[in-house]
Amino acid sequence: MTISKDRVKPSPTPDSWKLKEIFATGIVLGGYQAIMSVIFFWAAHKTDFFSDKFGVRSIRDNNDELMGAVYLQVSIISQALIFVTRSRSWSFVERPGALLMIAFVIAQLVATLIAVYADWTFAKVKGIGWGWAGVIWIYSIVTYFPQDILKFAIRYILSGKAWASLFDNRTAFTTKKDYGIGEREAQWAQAQRTLHGLQPKEDVNIFPEKGSYRELSEIAEQAKRRAEIARLRELHTLKGHVESVAKLKGLDIDTAGHHYTV
Repeated sequence: MTISKDRVKPSPTPDSWKLKEIFATGIVLGGYQAIMSVIFFWAAHKTDFFSDKFGVRSIRDNNDELMGAVYLQVSIISQALIFVTRSRSWSFVERPGALLMIAFVIAQLVATLIAVYADWTFAKVKGIGWGWAGVIWIYSIVTYFPQDILKFAIRYILSGKAWASLFDNRTAFTTKKDYGIGEREAQWAQAQRTLHGLQPKEDVNIFPEKGSYRELSEIAEQAKRRAEIARLRELHTLKGHVESVAKLKGLDIDTAGHHYTV
């Protein structure tokens, strides 16, 4: 529920439901988390890796304690996923809302206390102690960061840029017209101009692919401000009202002379 009160950055471009990205992200990140949980269970149940590296007691032969350890690991990594999916950049750069952060802290504090102290025979869960809880938190934090990289990779692949760079750089598989002969001729001409000491022609791109959204927003804000000033001028000044009426009636007040007062 607290996600509805989150603090997020709006999309800089018109947005829509990206179902391919949603499903792909869910499948990849969900599969990654499942693999990390399986690896954790295998390391705790079949090996003494955590005991050797962190000095905690072995729980490989205690199924109830293994259940508590897996419960805490799944709880942390699954709820922390919201911080990855809510951000467009690195999840630790974009600060979440206060309510969302408080909800995460409270939920994981309760989960940690359950994993440390619980002795529930009906659920086959037994406390693992603070040592193992700390180890699980470290493991969860380490396995958390690759999710951002997976998120970026999914967006890059689905954007089509990866496939365009793969195919367009190969003449036999290119999607360009005439196998890119026009582009190759332009490159040859530019090389010849440079060879003979001529200044290469600069391409003017009116609509750059990577435009500055900040500049566009400033231009839009200035236009909005000018429109508001013009509207107030028409409402609150006699001159503005007269000019507005003249425009509506199609009169040219510039040639008629200004014989009215403000």
